[in-house]
Amino acid sequence: MNESRKVMRRDLLRWAGWFGIINAALYALIGLRYLVAFGIPAGIPATIYLVCVYLTHFALLGMLPLMLLTTTAALVLPAKRLTMAVAVLVTSVILALLVLDTNIFTQYRFHLSALTMVIFEPLTWVLAGTVLIVALVFESVLAGATWPRFSVRPNGRPGVWLAIGLSVVWVTGQSIHVWADATAYAPVTSFTRALPLYFPMKAKRTLTRLGLLDPAAVEQRRLMRQASAPESTDLRYPLATLQCDATAQGQLNLLIILIDGLRPDGITQRQTPNIARFRSQSLVFENHFSGGNSSRMGIFSMFYGLPSTYWQSFYGLQREPVFMETVREQGYEVGLWSAVGFGSPSQIDRTVFAGMSGLPPIDAERTMAERNSDVSRDWNAWLEQQDPASPFFAFLYYDPGIQAAELTDARADPVPAAADEVTRRHREYQQGLGFVDEQVGRALAGLASAGVAERTIVLITGDHGYEFDDNGLGYIGHASNFSAAQLHTPMMLRWPGKLPAVFRHRSSHHDLPSTLLQEVFGCRNPASDYSSGRNLFLQQSWDWVIAGSYTAHAIVEPDQLVVSYPGGFIEVLGPDYRSDPDLQLNAGIMQEAMLEMRRFYR
Repeated sequence: MNESRKVMRRDLLRWAGWFGIINAALYALIGLRYLVAFGIPAGIPATIYLVCVYLTHFALLGMLPLMLLTTTAALVLPAKRLTMAVAVLVTSVILALLVLDTNIFTQYRFHLSALTMVIFEPLTWVLAGTVLIVALVFESVLAGATWPRFSVRPNGRPGVWLAIGLSVVWVTGQSIHVWADATAYAPVTSFTRALPLYFPMKAKRTLTRLGLLDPAAVEQRRLMRQASAPESTDLRYPLATLQCDATAQGQLNLLIILIDGLRPDGITQRQTPNIARFRSQSLVFENHFSGGNSSRMGIFSMFYGLPSTYWQSFYGLQREPVFMETVREQGYEVGLWSAVGFGSPSQIDRTVFAGMSGLPPIDAERTMAERNSDVSRDWNAWLEQQDPASPFFAFLYYDPGIQAAELTDARADPVPAAADEVTRRHREYQQGLGFVDEQVGRALAGLASAGVAERTIVLITGDHGYEFDDNGLGYIGHASNFSAAQLHTPMMLRWPGKLPAVFRHRSSHHDLPSTLLQEVFGCRNPASDYSSGRNLFLQQSWDWVIAGSYTAHAIVEPDQLVVSYPGGFIEVLGPDYRSDPDLQLNAGIMQEAMLEMRRFYR
């Protein structure tokens, strides 16, 4: 009896494996619609990569869920009917979802999720149900037809050779992506978002650390490729060519000071006297939110004014924002400095500043305190060499994340010996912020010394918020949830000719590009041509805003938020980041958000 059960299980699993391979081929056939919608990347490496990834991705999609569930069924009860029923159900559901996803991707350029289902019309559900029924019938017939042929052990072990072959192809595809991501080869990296549930491997930092990658040589090749690259067939950005004339506005200088994780309540007379003094002289937007809870998405929203869901497309294509294009086209000198570098995790060397050469490399040998000091020193040295008559754009990026071992700030409250983690981390944050405040003071003093302060717009903000268990849920830091604690950040503008004022409408980083392009660079286009935001000075509160993290995103409303996680799971949460049965999805807002997430795709 035991031997017969062992053989039966073997037969069931053998059949399930081949059934999965057959369905993988069927999925790949349906998936050709992704290639039709996205296009075929140019170049031999990209073509090889596409073939490798396409074959192995659909092989995994066909095999992995099926084998996990059929193996479980066969181990619990090795019965042919049960295993086949599970296999038919799994493959039918995947088949129906794939058909639905290809339709959504063709129309919206993003993949199926629980969030997209909210905006489905009744006819869509009827279509989905019909496809599922047809799939169940088809898979049932296919299962019965394949059982006699694939439940017996074949000669020559073709399954083993197929598995080895697919493994080699998978390694080849992932190796090409590791190389392409490290060397900024856009025809390969741009393909990532075309396939559902596809997350390729990266190893740029590891290759650099091992000495296998020369960042300077990579940067040179990247800029040469970018100059000769054809225009993307995926993005439609901007929607119309910008019509700008900075001379009509007087060509004011622009200095952006970005402080990592800056909280509004972190600015105090005692702890940050320089920033507090600056705030008293500025246009202050009190109810301001970042477009992300991470540096990557927060900075992306600042310069592009677009939802974080576009990040992968711009990163893959290394497409800079029209804001930076305009800065250069209007004849501005550009100076960029960052205490945390321009690469990972923010990746602004491949997005915001993708069009810039000679980005200063990070010196990993120096402490964070030293690197923050270097930003102020190098900025002041650069400013001294500038022609006062030539306009400039400068970007200073500070990071207050300095541990107690690096420096001691007398203004920060001492850390009690028995302090809990929240208290300890908050004191360290205060210390780091106090030190950064000194550097901001040096940077602002440099403007005055150079005699250009009266002709320079200075903006101080954070890339995102920073939480110290504000909601009592145990969260400390950032990039872990989309509550106000991790999204709320200061926005302060000292603007020549404008008196200090406080604005209390709901604003966001998405509003920054349109404000600067219209008010500084004289761009006449409507903001909707290149951004999801609007001019800050219109004082129009957002009804919803899209905020992103590294893998998830949220549609944030004033009284609730809808969080969308990888794999399609969603949550509706209150402002306290807790579930509430009374909260309901607003289908109208969801539809508006979905349309905004596709508006800049062809």
